[in-house]
Amino acid sequence: MQLACFPNSYGRFGPEAAIEHLPLIGVHCLELPIKNSGVPSFFKETPLLTDASTLEEVDAVVQKINNAGMQVCSCNISSGNVVDPAVVERTLKKLALAERAGVSLVVAGGGEAKTMEEQQRLVQNLRRIGDAAAERGITYCCETHPGAFQDAAAMLATLNAVNHPAIRVNFDTGNIFFYNANANLLDELELIMDWVAHVHIKDTNGRFKDWHFPALGEGGAVDFVAVREKLEEAGYDGPISLEVEGIEGEPEPTLEEYQRRMQASVDHLKSCGWNLDDCCV
Repeated sequence: MQLACFPNSYGRFGPEAAIEHLPLIGVHCLELPIKNSGVPSFFKETPLLTDASTLEEVDAVVQKINNAGMQVCSCNISSGNVVDPAVVERTLKKLALAERAGVSLVVAGGGEAKTMEEQQRLVQNLRRIGDAAAERGITYCCETHPGAFQDAAAMLATLNAVNHPAIRVNFDTGNIFFYNANANLLDELELIMDWVAHVHIKDTNGRFKDWHFPALGEGGAVDFVAVREKLEEAGYDGPISLEVEGIEGEPEPTLEEYQRRMQASVDHLKSCGWNLDDCCV
């Protein structure tokens, strides 16, 4: 397993701060976001790459990351609901950029259907995305988000319908609580484990629809020892991407507070027996 980080963990300071500060706490892998051009980010950061970026701009960003002592282990190419043909086209553009970044894994949405017709389109579009990803040597990992990948049962139903080797799961240890009332994290993970190719490691207080994602070990709902054991038992060797998204209503954290949370998260994983010595791909 490779310890990585999704730069939204640095809020408005974004990937620039992540690249500078993560190596200081022993994190040398990055889940690099490729954002939607012209669409303001929820976290208010300035993106390094968008779907409008050129291949040369990708090269420059990857070089910047490498110069900081980091590597790109995956790209986050979330674009919207894949039921929408425009989102599919945007996703295909981002896959080309992700290939240029040298990754074999991307994280993005699995879609949400409201009707049977939309469900059929969702399956068809995921197959199309899977074909495009496979041609580039990439596995497309669907986020633990509402709709087709909201919980293990929905994930399994969708994966079986799509039936594509390049479509897999990004399992999020915090979102499984946020989007599902009374979720059992370990049961959900066990049900879907064979399909998991990427992990967002996140803490939470466990309350349904409560945006409470503090430093790992400060939320209380996630048993990080048990999660590690489940992943190890399954032979999982992919990225473990830190995602610390903060708490709704709190004062805007300083850069120092973001870094404290990241350091605390790494320290907590170590205290839970996670082997973080070899944290780069």
